[in-house]
Amino acid sequence: MGDLADFSSFQKSFTDALKSTTLSVNRIASEDINFHRNSSHEFADDLDEQSSRLLSLTTSLLKAATGGTDIQAPVLENEDAVEDNWRGVVDVIDNLLEKADACLDEFTGVIKKLSPPQQDRPPREAKPFPSVYDYGPSKIPKPQLLFRTAPNNQDLSPFRPLLSSKPNAIVPLKKSLQLVDGKGKPAFYPNPYEKEIREAKYSESAYVVAPPTEFGPVETTEAVWVDTQEGLAEMIKELKKAKEIAIDLEHHDVHSYHGLVSLMQISTRDKDWVVDTLQPWREDLQQLNEVFTDPKILKVLHGSTMDIVWLQRDLGLYVVGMFDTYHAAVALEYPKRSLKFLLEKFANYDADKKYQMADWRLRPLTEEMLKYARADTHYLLYVYDCMRNELVENSSPKNNLVDYVLERSKTEALQRYERPVYDAASGQGAGGWYDLLSRNSGFFSKEQFAVFKAVHEWRDQVARAEDEGVQCVFPRHALFKVAAAMPVDKHTLFKTLSPVTLIVKNRISELLEVIKKAKIEGATGPELRDVIKPRKTVAEAAAASSKSPPPAVESVDKLYSDNIISVVRADSSQFWGAALQPQVAAVVPANYKVAASFEALRLSLPIPPMPVTVSEVQHTIKDVSSAVASPSASPSVNKKADKRDEIFTVKEIAPRHKRKVAEDEPEESDASSTSSSGSSSSEEDDEEGSSEDSEEEEEVQQPVAKKPRKEVTKPTNKKEEDAIPFDYNSAASVLHSQDLAAAASGSAASGLANQKKPFNPYAKALNAPSGVRKTKKEIAGRAFTFNR
Repeated sequence: MGDLADFSSFQKSFTDALKSTTLSVNRIASEDINFHRNSSHEFADDLDEQSSRLLSLTTSLLKAATGGTDIQAPVLENEDAVEDNWRGVVDVIDNLLEKADACLDEFTGVIKKLSPPQQDRPPREAKPFPSVYDYGPSKIPKPQLLFRTAPNNQDLSPFRPLLSSKPNAIVPLKKSLQLVDGKGKPAFYPNPYEKEIREAKYSESAYVVAPPTEFGPVETTEAVWVDTQEGLAEMIKELKKAKEIAIDLEHHDVHSYHGLVSLMQISTRDKDWVVDTLQPWREDLQQLNEVFTDPKILKVLHGSTMDIVWLQRDLGLYVVGMFDTYHAAVALEYPKRSLKFLLEKFANYDADKKYQMADWRLRPLTEEMLKYARADTHYLLYVYDCMRNELVENSSPKNNLVDYVLERSKTEALQRYERPVYDAASGQGAGGWYDLLSRNSGFFSKEQFAVFKAVHEWRDQVARAEDEGVQCVFPRHALFKVAAAMPVDKHTLFKTLSPVTLIVKNRISELLEVIKKAKIEGATGPELRDVIKPRKTVAEAAAASSKSPPPAVESVDKLYSDNIISVVRADSSQFWGAALQPQVAAVVPANYKVAASFEALRLSLPIPPMPVTVSEVQHTIKDVSSAVASPSASPSVNKKADKRDEIFTVKEIAPRHKRKVAEDEPEESDASSTSSSGSSSSEEDDEEGSSEDSEEEEEVQQPVAKKPRKEVTKPTNKKEEDAIPFDYNSAASVLHSQDLAAAASGSAASGLANQKKPFNPYAKALNAPSGVRKTKKEIAGRAFTFNR
């Protein structure tokens, strides 16, 4: 604003816009927000989004305001957190006001600028080291862009060793670099030093107890930073004179698809070297094979599994004659096997492992990072001396622990680097989606499964093109969120991936098209359970396990991962008996939890198949009734009256409740009851015929059963009942009484109408008490009062 008039007009327009916005907001009364939220899903989403944005901005402001102070800034995660942390917000504001007052006093000259004496100032804190998690987009320039041979992430062919020469060779280099047929698997290049590694032996000094060579503190020992080719040649010249050397690497795998060896530490008994492996001439580091592959020089490493692979992939280096202190700790049965534990045990050095997460691409290194890197190899040779002595002392002629460490170390050194390649269709391979879905038990529909595969492949392709780790595109949990939500518009996709990385933001339209296409194709695609589960049934797995005994396993998960079922099912269920029919064997997935497995539930409590149609229900009831019916039925009971084997419903035998209209006509009800109770000649029989009489008899059979029920409940002489004791041995069965069945059937032809009705324990089974009446009837109406 160079002109005052321009500023005045801008101020007026800004004030008018602010007033308009304030009036619009105030029109929505606070008591009506819930109504608008419930009436519009879009309004609710926008309101939540803006609330989250304001809370995030407020938290950032509070954090910035407390920078350099001892005040802890509160984190406002939701609206309730504002009220819970209000005291902390007030503290931050009070601190700002105090600073403002002090600055105004200094500006006006009321007080002089505060300058505490040098001795009163707090000690200077060490500069924090850069972590790999401090960077979204890489703030450190990518060193791989300056390499002579830039990484080719699109190359999916078998990895060919980078060797240009082969020092200390038994097999010539040309013969060692021949492609081998994988016999059903992809072809590969073997380890070019395989012959040399297998024939390597430790020197005699590794089998003899000797006093450990003392070490000096890191601060008092010489350290050399190697970042030139001349320094590399000088280092190799000195390393050739050593008998034992210690080696360690620092790796970075966040802002690189394959990863980068960022630092190499090498130590002898009296000197340390820190080699910069990110120089453009890093291919010249292959000269170290003159030392690394010399079997006369012992190479001591700890946990060398990944170090061996990284050395081959980036630098073309191989190790012959290695001693891995991790396997020595295993042989000695230490409670812990980490390098931190060994340094504390033998060297009394506490290594701060927070620097494992440091970004080792930083140049120059901080003082603390350099000290941490040196310590990993500076004390390692002394640790080797101590562990070697223990191995020799605990060995026996039949169990030489030194040889055990040698063989295990050879296995580590024989590893081969292979490029991470996976099949997009099956998900198999390094970094494929199959392992992710098999380890996560979430269920996906066809469309979600197709979106998961497509987005996973898209993320991998983008990471290769940008030479970034896949987590820099978006993390794994965001991949599952996108597959579950299947967003088809940019707004929803941004919310699902929030926070969105710059890589995805520049390709958001491309990702959206991938999701839409996969969602359409997934409608006719395979189910997740059909792809993840193996095609082996329980019966097949049981048959395979019967041929060979199952191996010893440590967990149920591994048992099912090998498709072995050790539980043998009985021919019939102890719970259901003969009613249970054989079931089709279910498919047992690999790495599937037994508690969630349908097969495990079926083995523990078999359930018979449930009928679907009415005819199936009728056939099932008849089959079960005929199977459990008593073979010795009484021949004196009339077959027409005995309806125990027939199909009935609860409505047929349950007591009927008369309607209010029937209560006003007692004479008609009594007449119908008398007509159906036992008379052989009535007016209805003469007019309607015998067929209609049977139907009328079934319809009015329930009132007949209710009338003698009142006679049973008549009061009797209590003294007469007490005089004659009841004989339980000669009493008729109540549950299986033939008289009870005849009375329940309602037949008048049984001749039992004039007899005393036996006790029916189920007479009042359906007469449950009614619920409490509603004292107040709900009236539909408005829940809120709205202001106009």
